[in-house]
Amino acid sequence: MRIAAVLGAALGLAGCNMVTSTTPMFADKDIRGQAQPRAGVWMSEHQTCDFDAGAPIDTWPKCADGWIVAPGAVIGPREQGAPRAAWVSNPTVFAAGDPPVMQIHIAGATEPIPPYLYAGIRPLKLDAEGRIVEFKSWPALCGPPPPPDPNSKEIGGLTKEPIEGMTIDQSHQSCIATTPDLVRLSVRKSEAWSGDGDRSRWVRDGDR
Repeated sequence: MRIAAVLGAALGLAGCNMVTSTTPMFADKDIRGQAQPRAGVWMSEHQTCDFDAGAPIDTWPKCADGWIVAPGAVIGPREQGAPRAAWVSNPTVFAAGDPPVMQIHIAGATEPIPPYLYAGIRPLKLDAEGRIVEFKSWPALCGPPPPPDPNSKEIGGLTKEPIEGMTIDQSHQSCIATTPDLVRLSVRKSEAWSGDGDRSRWVRDGDR
């Protein structure tokens, strides 16, 4: 799950089929025993263009998918290519579990949507200090994606078979979880529904 896509979902884009919540399901106590991502510049491994990842992240082209990891937060644009002054800091918890759960509190959303979004992660590589420097991620989904509609050009959409216990939010084409167990259940099931997911890797220390 590309981080930029998560930030974009905060703008109320239709067809997300993503699990949200109105209050946080996880807190700092839930990170105990879980390796955390190394702070610094990160990027998706699935890029749509060639660019110099060694250049300052502020200068990366719009087609690039990069962000900053800071202690307890993910910092980046809601739309790639936005100026640094428009970036937002989103409080983030990487909660321990099998698989671990990423909870992102979307900052500055302009619509009254549930502000917490969720994803599953699989650490793929750790550095010498035990920090995650590469991981696979996928969105926590409300249920299996619906089959394609041959009469529509829209991709995705809200599931026809929501996970039991999820509250469907038709207005935002998403669902609301009320317990950590529901989020964890979604994350486990969604790994298979999301195919290969997305791979992200640490690029360097700092925030430039």
